Amino acid sequence: MKKEVIVISLGGSVIIPDKINLKFLENFKKTIIKNTKKYSFVIVCGGGQTARNYINGIPDIKNKKLYQTLLGIASTRLNGKFLTYFFQQYNIGIPKNMRDIEN
Repeated sequence: MKKEVIVISLGGSVIIPDKINLKFLENFKKTIIKNTKKYSFVIVCGGGQTARNYINGIPDIKNKKLYQTLLGIASTRLNGKFLTYFFQQYNIGIPKNMRDIEN
């Protein structure tokens, strides 16, 4: 029987409000692990304050919006990679598109 897939949007500001929110993440991890027999989870991370700091640090230059977008994406992917290590899922890559998620 195929498991139901649950998608969770986990904001970067929840992961790292000012420093890594270990208490929240430990409880989150326990909840996810407790439910993995019944469900598959896709956790989508935001970039949070880290992304905003980088985005706001770009001076007025040509293609500013492009570089801000790329920094936001990189921050989001960094938070996602951090969670794979936190969950000790070292071999899981960060998907780049829906096909990666489906696989």
